[in-house]
Amino acid sequence: MESSRSAQRAIIQFFRTEEEHASQIYSRMKEVYGEQCLARCTIFRWCQRYEAGPVNIKDLPRPVAGARCDHDFGCGLAHTAESSDHYT
Repeated sequence: MESSRSAQRAIIQFFRTEEEHASQIYSRMKEVYGEQCLARCTIFRWCQRYEAGPVNIKDLPRPVAGARCDHDFGCGLAHTAESSDHYT
């Protein structure tokens, strides 16, 4: 059985359409997916999103490991935090 995150989100969306409660969705999915099941809090969050309106369930691309931050913005913030007297 496919246990990808997007596949599980589609199942959550289906059960919410059927007006299944988030705790029941989690129990049913945990039985099927076991350790590969999304976390309970994640299932509850997705249920809230589906109740709020249409949602894109596909995984968004993520930055690759080792990606560098934009020096003008991200690294400058890290440097500022490190050099601040507040953080010592």
